Amino acid sequence: MKTIGDIYNILITGVGGQGTVLMGKILREYGMRTPFIKNVVGMETRGVSQREGSVSASARYLIDARLYSLGENYRVDDLISPVIPINDAHLVLGLEPLETIRNLKYISEQTLVILNTHKHYPRNVIIGSEKEKKYPSNAEILDILDQIARRVISLDFNELSENKFGNSIYANSIILGVGVKEFREIFFKDFIVELLKNFFKGSQENLDAFELGYNLIND
Repeated sequence: MKTIGDIYNILITGVGGQGTVLMGKILREYGMRTPFIKNVVGMETRGVSQREGSVSASARYLIDARLYSLGENYRVDDLISPVIPINDAHLVLGLEPLETIRNLKYISEQTLVILNTHKHYPRNVIIGSEKEKKYPSNAEILDILDQIARRVISLDFNELSENKFGNSIYANSIILGVGVKEFREIFFKDFIVELLKNFFKGSQENLDAFELGYNLIND
C-alpha cells in the first residue's frame, strides 16, 4: 500500500476536574473534521492505584504527507493503537505540573511542552494520605523538562485566566490557543474556533481565552 503520511502525537496530562478528557475530545474531533488528517485515534486513562485523580488523554493523527512530514511515512492501517509510543509525543499539554513529570517517558527532544504551573493537588494529598511525600517545586519540574524536551512554554494559566476573565476555568482554552499557534502547520485556527463554538455553546469567554493564548506567543 502506498505510504500517505506521518503520525503526530498529542498528550494531555492532568487530574480530575481539570478538563483533560474534554481537551482530548476536542482535539480528536478536530482530527476527524480536518481533510488532510487521514485517521485519528485516542484514549483517556484514569489513575487509581498510583495517584488518585490522575487523568490523561491522547490524540494521534495520521497526516497527509503532502502537507506535513516528520521524516517517516505510514499507511492508514498503521495508526491503530491509541497509545502513544515511548518518547514519541510531539505536543504535551501539561495541565498539572506533577502529572506532566509522571508522563516524562513520552517526552523527548522532538516534544513541545506547554505547562500550566498551577498546582492542583489530588484528593489523597489534600486529606493527608500522601502528606509525607514532597511535591517537587516548579523550578525542579522545569529543570527536568528543559533537559529533555525540545521546548517548554510555562505559565500559571489559571492565574492568567482569573486576571483576564475573573475565573480560572478558561485556562485550558488559553493553553489550546498557545498550542494551535505553535503548530500552525497542523492546526487550522478557523477549524478550532468552530469546534470551540460547538463545545462551549454561548461562551464567548472561551473564544476570547483561545484568542488570548493564540496571541500570547510572538512569531
